Amino acid sequence: MPCIEKHMIGEKQADPIGCFWKNDVADGLPVLADEWKEKLQTIYLDPPFFTGQAFSFKQKIGEKGIKGDSRHIITHEAYSDFWESKAEFLNMLRQVLLLSRQMLKPEGSMFLHLDYRFSSHARLLMDEIFGEENFLNEIIWAYKSGGRSKHHFSRKHDTILFYRKSASHFFNPDAVGKPRGSSKRNNMKKNIDENGLTYWSIKSNGKVYRYYEDSKVYPSDVWDDISHLQQKDPERTGYDTQKPEALLERIILSTSRPGDWVGDFFAGSGTTLAAAQKSGRKWLGMDNSIFSLHVCRKRLLEAGGSGLLTFTDPSLKPQKYDNNKSVDIKLSVNDKGETEIRLVDYRCSVLDENLDYLDYIDYWSAGRLVNNEYIAEKYSFRTRTNPKLDSSLKIFSGSVCKNQGAIALHIVDIYGEQALITI
Repeated sequence: MPCIEKHMIGEKQADPIGCFWKNDVADGLPVLADEWKEKLQTIYLDPPFFTGQAFSFKQKIGEKGIKGDSRHIITHEAYSDFWESKAEFLNMLRQVLLLSRQMLKPEGSMFLHLDYRFSSHARLLMDEIFGEENFLNEIIWAYKSGGRSKHHFSRKHDTILFYRKSASHFFNPDAVGKPRGSSKRNNMKKNIDENGLTYWSIKSNGKVYRYYEDSKVYPSDVWDDISHLQQKDPERTGYDTQKPEALLERIILSTSRPGDWVGDFFAGSGTTLAAAQKSGRKWLGMDNSIFSLHVCRKRLLEAGGSGLLTFTDPSLKPQKYDNNKSVDIKLSVNDKGETEIRLVDYRCSVLDENLDYLDYIDYWSAGRLVNNEYIAEKYSFRTRTNPKLDSSLKIFSGSVCKNQGAIALHIVDIYGEQALITI
């Protein structure tokens, strides 16, 4: 069984706003496909691009790392994009697309994001699986970035293939249209109508067309208005191949409704999941990297909307505090009935004499362990706006979850190692 983490609203444990599976698509997706058959409205996939490279995740250490000190940043491998052959890569992609189609509602939409290396192969594959008649767009995401080639024109775009599952698909361009504004376009003339409203007009084939300032302009299939992320962009999580939220917001808003489920099975840094949550959609994510799980957790908590976290991870065996040598804590109960857990020391596998014990901790939470499921009630992690980690957390003795499970701590350090400790 994989690690499964659910994000809840308040006490509604039966109604999660999101679910993350830490698992490889080859193993996890066949299980998900049965459980989630025809439940997803939109699926966006940003798989490996068949680059033959390894990509990294840059982990910021403590307050100094969060503030940009390069001496307090360590690099981990996020994922490997090495394949024995094109056939192996195509076979993986075929299986993912087949299972993804099974999980889509009849009115659902599918987006596959690739670049020049495999977009032509993927188009034929999606024609085969979804049907040529269900092809809607080859979206070109054009962006400006540094670097140029001396041997060919610079490659500055990705391709996003947009397919529907059936002719009854849902599409709402009004959700992503933007007001025309006061800028002049083409040879249009500025006018004032009988109600004093400003509009632009143009005559074509004997007809006069009016365009008011508040009328909407809709995106075409060339998206050159969404920039790629700069190195110091506030959205940056440390992932090399992270996509901007604006890109996913356009996809999600135009093809789903509030409350719909959105899926991403190469979740990476969690852009799809964060954009879905901020848009009032629910999300289903999957990735095989432990760093993806930890980055997504913090990103979604920072985005707001979840009151409780629960997870089940058979590989993470709970340890009794008395038997744990990595952490020291102090417990106290105040007159409000709150149990305060204070961290007083933490020791991980790699130590640096220049670091404080809290610098090693990337995230920690306090909650309850009930029937082998950990339910986090309070948590602390560093962000750009709040780089300081809380050294103590308080939970009610009666428990928000209305259970009497054992008090437990979940600690994740900067090396991706984690511990689940019962008290």
